[in-house]
Amino acid sequence: MKTKAVLKLATLAALATLMTALPGAGAEVRPEVRAKAAGILDALKKIETDRGRPAPSLRSLTFTEAEFNAYVACRLDEENEPNVKSAEFKLLADDRVEGRIAIDLGDGQTAGLLPRRQDLLFSARFETRDGSIKINMEKLFLGTQPIAPAVVDLIIGVVSRLQGVKPTTLQDWYDLPPGVKKLATRPGLVVVYY
Repeated sequence: MKTKAVLKLATLAALATLMTALPGAGAEVRPEVRAKAAGILDALKKIETDRGRPAPSLRSLTFTEAEFNAYVACRLDEENEPNVKSAEFKLLADDRVEGRIAIDLGDGQTAGLLPRRQDLLFSARFETRDGSIKINMEKLFLGTQPIAPAVVDLIIGVVSRLQGVKPTTLQDWYDLPPGVKKLATRPGLVVVYY
C-alpha cells in the first residue's frame, strides 16, 4: 500500500513538472491576474495569426516574470487539472528557471501515508528550437525530499505503459504555442521569439 501511494505521488509530481511546458487551478483566476496575463495572451494570439506571413527576421517580445506567472495561472485554469493547484516560476539568466508547483493529492489518494498537499520544487535549464522546448531538470524536490529526475522518468514510463499511452519523459521535446520559435530568459524576464 505504501509503495503504491509513493508511486502515485511521484507520478503526480512528474506530470506536474511536465506542465512547465509550458506546466489546473483549484480556484478561478482572479480578474487582476487575468489582466496581468493579457499582454502575453494577446501577443500569442497575434503571433499565431501572423505566423503564415513572411517576416524579414526573427522578432521578439519581452515579458516580466509577473506577467509570465499570471499567464501560467490562466493556462492552469484552462487545463483544469485537478491535482495541480498553482505554479510559480523565477526566471533566471541563461534559460534557467526555478519554480514551485503546488499539488493536492485529494482525499483518499494517499491513504494517510503522505500529506495531501505537497510542493514540487525544481531548478531547470531549458532548450528551445524550431518551436519546441525541452526541460533539463537539474534539481527536483517533493517538499524537502530530493527526487532524482531519472526516477521520475522511470515512473512516467511505467504508468504510461500501464495506461496504454505513448510514454513521455522529462527529456522530451514539447511544442511551444503556435508561431513561437524559441524562448530565452533573463533575470525576471522571458523573451518570446517569433
